[in-house]
Amino acid sequence: MNSVGFSGKVLSAFALVLTLSACSSISSFSPRSLVSGGTDPKAEQEALERFAPVAVCPDVQVREGTQMLAVFEKGKQGDLSAVRFQGTIRKFARECRTDASGTTTIKVGVAGRLLAGPNGAVGATTLPVRVVLVRNGDEVLYSKLYPQNVTIAPGTAAADWDFVAPDVTVPGDKSRGNFVIYVGFDESKDKKKK
Repeated sequence: MNSVGFSGKVLSAFALVLTLSACSSISSFSPRSLVSGGTDPKAEQEALERFAPVAVCPDVQVREGTQMLAVFEKGKQGDLSAVRFQGTIRKFARECRTDASGTTTIKVGVAGRLLAGPNGAVGATTLPVRVVLVRNGDEVLYSKLYPQNVTIAPGTAAADWDFVAPDVTVPGDKSRGNFVIYVGFDESKDKKKK
């Protein structure tokens, strides 16, 4: 009976030592090591940027009247029987990330389709797609033309196209206000808009 009591006391003492040693190893735990996988400063900075709150992430809209574009035969602008191709914008999306300096970078994706005209034209054309970032209704923070070279192959009547504008940015000091990203076809010859 004494040996059983003695064994129980030894086991209890052993369990207490294990518990205390576990507590001391936990005391060196840091939440930062969990987030970054260690105390590597570069990894910590990357984790902070990845999980930083996004300062601004505007909606994307097609500017009114710019969702479709007719491409006419040379010298026959406006003649509906001479439409070679018709371009359309069908989808758009954006992804936003704010870095530690407060600058927000926005990737804008645009996708569409090129259809053959009434005479079933095939071949290549260039669709002029513009991406514009506007703040408070009239302040243009970004405007760039993205020419899309699209080819309708023989034996087909349409071709899909898509691209990503990767460099739309909002500086930290301009991150307050009402923002909209417009996409659309732009046939203007004004080179200043580039």
